[in-house]
Amino acid sequence: MLEVFKEFTFEAAHRIPPYSDLHGHSFVVEISVRGEPDPEFGWVASLTSLEPCIERVQQALDHKYLNNIAGLEVPSLENVAHWIWKRLGPELPGLHRISVRRGYFGHGEGCVLCIS
Repeated sequence: MLEVFKEFTFEAAHRIPPYSDLHGHSFVVEISVRGEPDPEFGWVASLTSLEPCIERVQQALDHKYLNNIAGLEVPSLENVAHWIWKRLGPELPGLHRISVRRGYFGHGEGCVLCIS
């Protein structure tokens, strides 16, 4: 079993009443795909083949007000991870893990969604 990952970032604003007013974050998302290695190349999936799917998700989130996106009316880290999974799962066989984090390294927070 082998797992590969690809990261992307996006900048977005959100609010979660009554816990927060309007504010923004720099988000880092890591997408992991798991499976048996290809006998020729040794990879689970070509990382370049993942790019078009990931770019569509990134463009849907980047520089947006997350509360206005259908399915993200309550844009907690957990709901963002689920929202991404719903979009990528059907397109990426072997999708295993989605990590969504915000904040600076050493002072970050996040959520990891794993489906086995």
